[in-house]
Parts: sequence; C-alpha cells; structure tokens
Amino acid sequence: MLVDGQRHNACLTLAVRLEGAEVTTIEGLADGDQLHPLQQAFIDQDAFQCGYCTPGQIVSGVGCIKEGHTGSPEEIQEWMSGNICRCGCYVKIVRAVEQTVRRK
Repeated sequence: MLVDGQRHNACLTLAVRLEGAEVTTIEGLADGDQLHPLQQAFIDQDAFQCGYCTPGQIVSGVGCIKEGHTGSPEEIQEWMSGNICRCGCYVKIVRAVEQTVRRK
C-alpha cells in the first residue's frame, strides 16, 4: 500500500497508526473503468500467474516509479525485492514496470 505516497508493507502496518494519512491500495489506483498504466502493463506483460501477490506487486511498482527507482532492471528488482512472488513471475513484473516508465 502507499501511505502518503510512500510504499509500506500492509502486513506490517497497524491500521491505527494511519489515522489522518492518505492510504492507497490496489482499489484506489484505477480511475473508474480506466486502469492505472501499471495495471494495464501487468495484463500486457502477463506478469501474474496465481494473482496472490499481484496487488502488492502493482502498488509497490507504482511507488517504485514515483520514487524514481527504475533506471535499470536490476534497480527495479532491488527496490521491489520485499515483494515475494511464489510463481516466479519476476522477469515479467520488471518488464511491466519498465513498460509503464517508457509510456510516461
């Protein structure tokens, strides 16, 4: 999730500590029926299998893009390394982030 625009692991954050903060989850990224560019890139790149990690990967990717940590595939991998994908779609996830950055 994003808290005031910064990436945070939802599973490690107590909700009571977020009072007054702006919290963005996967549901808050789309604009009505218009997907966020990274959501669309995940579809384009087939960057998911089971879907379990997809919301966290996308929100973390949005944060990574906003923070400017997208200079190379290695940099993207490093800054998104806290998100685990049990299906091993990391290459496609990185491609989706790169696609989004290129289209900005």
